Amino acid sequence: MKVDNRFGSIWDELPYKSEKKIPQTKEEALDLYEATQSSVNKSTMKIWDSHNDMVKKSAELRKISERKKAIENQHQKHLQENRERIIEDIQRNEERRKMFLEKQN
Repeated sequence: MKVDNRFGSIWDELPYKSEKKIPQTKEEALDLYEATQSSVNKSTMKIWDSHNDMVKKSAELRKISERKKAIENQHQKHLQENRERIIEDIQRNEERRKMFLEKQN
């Protein structure tokens, strides 16, 4: 996510297409202040919404990653068990072959 940091002064906080004129009266200054405050609040809420979305996506990715690791570990365990079983079968067959050869001699 790219954070928009274009705001540098009160004029930059105003909604686009606003006039950049110096307020002449107290009412105009208050209107300018309120418009600026509203713009800042909207920007802050957008940033928080983006942050919350990223946190949610990060949690989902973490769950997927943990599930993937669990499946990989289970697969490795099964492979190891199968290897051990095959080695045992090979040893048993070798012993049988030796016994068979001994009986023939």
